[in-house]
Amino acid sequence: MLLTDFEQEINRLTEEITRGKEMPSQEQEGRTESNELLVRLEHEVIFAKKEQIILESLDVEREFTQVEPGAVVVTEQQVFYISSSMEKIEVDGVEFFGISTQAPIYAAMKGRQSGDSFTYSGVTYRILEVY
Repeated sequence: MLLTDFEQEINRLTEEITRGKEMPSQEQEGRTESNELLVRLEHEVIFAKKEQIILESLDVEREFTQVEPGAVVVTEQQVFYISSSMEKIEVDGVEFFGISTQAPIYAAMKGRQSGDSFTYSGVTYRILEVY
């Protein structure tokens, strides 16, 4: 699991940095790079945990009639899954783009229903179906 990998790397770097502080070293630059990597990894873990909480909170059995978290939004251009920001995924031959409720495009489509349109970044999307 990706989250576990991040956490293991954080533990390894923390131990490495701690050992480096206890033992004088000429590798100050290496420790600085390790510190920076550790901070970046910790931010990634926090982000991943928040995304995991969002995904676990979605009701996948519910039928949706408007754009809100958990809904699938079919437009003429793309199919969106309102959940968390994720790479394109394919399910039964259909490509879905996961978008976060923090994404600007979500703000443009929030609350809309089948038949409605919205414009984002100069592109007008017509919602064919929400489920």
